[in-house]
Amino acid sequence: MLTTSQKQEVKKAVVLGLDNAEKTWKKIGSELLKEGYAFDHAIEAHLEPSRIPGHPLVSDNNPVVEEFVAVMVDMRDSSKHLKTRVNGIAMEGIQRIYFETSALLPAVAVTTGFREGVVTEYLGDGALVLFPVQVGDRPKSVRAAYQAARDCVDDARAIINEELYRRYKLPSIDLGAGLSLSKALVTLVGTPGNLQPKAIGECVWEASKLSGGRNAVFVAEGVKKAWPATQGERYASFARLLRD
Repeated sequence: MLTTSQKQEVKKAVVLGLDNAEKTWKKIGSELLKEGYAFDHAIEAHLEPSRIPGHPLVSDNNPVVEEFVAVMVDMRDSSKHLKTRVNGIAMEGIQRIYFETSALLPAVAVTTGFREGVVTEYLGDGALVLFPVQVGDRPKSVRAAYQAARDCVDDARAIINEELYRRYKLPSIDLGAGLSLSKALVTLVGTPGNLQPKAIGECVWEASKLSGGRNAVFVAEGVKKAWPATQGERYASFARLLRD
């Protein structure tokens, strides 16, 4: 659970994200509606600088394998939000999605950052967050990642919804989060002139698949197995983790 000061930081990120979204919309919103352009939240590609934890520079000539906990946080029903209008609200679907994601993405970055998670990719209506696995203390890394995912689904979502309603009277958004643990290949992908650092591994794919819940965090079996070493303690401890 987030502290009061942490909630204030998330609120600042949401407010700033929406302030910037409103300014941008005033400049180009009418063009988007008129031309029917698709909105793209992709981050500018870089050749070697990277946000992957522990890898500020990534080279395609020196790929490495490292263990990560991956968390995927996704907004539910974004396609429906794009295609349907809210009764009594004069806002087109593309504007609604733009404002919702402008609040969501910075909130996820700030919230997961409290526990050393790093957003490595923004994926339209969600974000991929990687947590480094501390040598000799995998349970601590797993716990931090789970608590960060829980904070996104609970506290950050509440802050986002409060601000979206205060400004625009929009209905609440729902979030899903998936959590997985595995080794991943850290390398560059793409073509010369358009190379991007990537962590490629089961944890990323599995976290994405598990993020389809509604206001819930789904956890991969591998995460459960990474909890305390003995069989008897493992699931009891993991059950306590889910309650905390």
